[in-house]
Amino acid sequence: MTLPPPRPPVTVAEPAAPSRNWVKRAIIAFLIVANVVVFGVLGVVWLAAHKVSTSVSTIPSTDLSLADSPTSLQDARTFLVIGSDSRAGLTDLEGFGDFGGQRADVIMLVKADPRSGRVQMLSVPRDLKVQYGGSSAKINATFAGGPGSIVDAVSSIAGVPIHHYLQVEFSGFTGIVDAIGGIEMTFPFAARDLKSGFFIDAGTHVLDGRTALAFSRSRQYQELRDEGWVAVEANDIGRTKRQQDVLMAVITQIDRPSSLDGFSALLDALGGFVTTDDSLGTDEIIQLAWAMRSVTPADLDAATLPVTDLTENGASYLVPIEPNAAEMLAAFGAGEPMNPVLGTDARIAVQNGNGRVGSAVFMTDALTAGGFDVVSSGNSGRSDYATTLVISRANGLPAAQAIVDFLGYGTAVEGRTPSGADVVVIVGLDAPNG
Repeated sequence: MTLPPPRPPVTVAEPAAPSRNWVKRAIIAFLIVANVVVFGVLGVVWLAAHKVSTSVSTIPSTDLSLADSPTSLQDARTFLVIGSDSRAGLTDLEGFGDFGGQRADVIMLVKADPRSGRVQMLSVPRDLKVQYGGSSAKINATFAGGPGSIVDAVSSIAGVPIHHYLQVEFSGFTGIVDAIGGIEMTFPFAARDLKSGFFIDAGTHVLDGRTALAFSRSRQYQELRDEGWVAVEANDIGRTKRQQDVLMAVITQIDRPSSLDGFSALLDALGGFVTTDDSLGTDEIIQLAWAMRSVTPADLDAATLPVTDLTENGASYLVPIEPNAAEMLAAFGAGEPMNPVLGTDARIAVQNGNGRVGSAVFMTDALTAGGFDVVSSGNSGRSDYATTLVISRANGLPAAQAIVDFLGYGTAVEGRTPSGADVVVIVGLDAPNG
């Protein structure tokens, strides 16, 4: 896909100390995107304007090619949310005001629709291949040309109008998580990443900010299965999904009344690392917040654009899987579910995990005879699974359990699945031919 030519760098305005309106806009914008509209109290909004003492940067909307906001408050609005990459050697605030050489660590479209009462969150993998400046590039590299360039890139790919821009510096992410008392997450297996420093036992845990950040940034993610460590989506796609998992956990935690205890600290954490477009009007955001005050985390539909690997001239990229990607983008544009609840039409990948010749073929034949859709069959990379695992993507646990019930053995869990599959069946030694 060919994108518009790179834009010249834009100027990021440093607000004057008394610019409380911009502070208010940035805080409320973040809360909208994070679905904190469930507070439903306009007084909280005004408290935010007076509580946050740090400045919030703004970018002229004329430099961003943003679409005009709908005149009706019942119409949906789409935000482009960028998580700014803080690599080793960068200070916490180097992401603001200087976009040279910077990359977008998180690229996400968020649509808030008061009419349907839903919030959609579509992640765009940062290694997605685009044509930029006359050559192939990864979409996150367009951020080096300034926010306007990445707005153009995402808008061209998604085919939807983008009304507002929100940039979050992840150096302050730990402060947000700690301010709300941590986030609760469940891990079906012990997990680790030796490079990011993440390690956790199986079970439900409350993660502090540092642990949540290490999990969300993991690129060498491993799980302990049957007494052995195995890589599980140890790539950029897996990292994107983990970032979504963390954001969903943050949203869920903020939705709890107890998180109000840390609201003051949350506001303090937000102010110093948020950048917005200057067209994000205070009145528009307050009214949108009120219109969506009844939205809960259950109303949030999150997905990642389906992609596959491509190597070109020695460089690794990701390219869309069609027609899946087009269908997902169409669903996002129409405000329809991007990840329908899985049923018997779930796409299943079968993997031989017991080392017995023919196990994957036997399982494939059995599932196909039962009316299930097996899209791939192969080896798991390990051959010592004691128990057959049926792992589903988000919203797919009932489908995984249906497979277990059909087989009469195995364990159903929700986790991460290979690209192009909704469920993966890892055949263990408990299988009849094992």
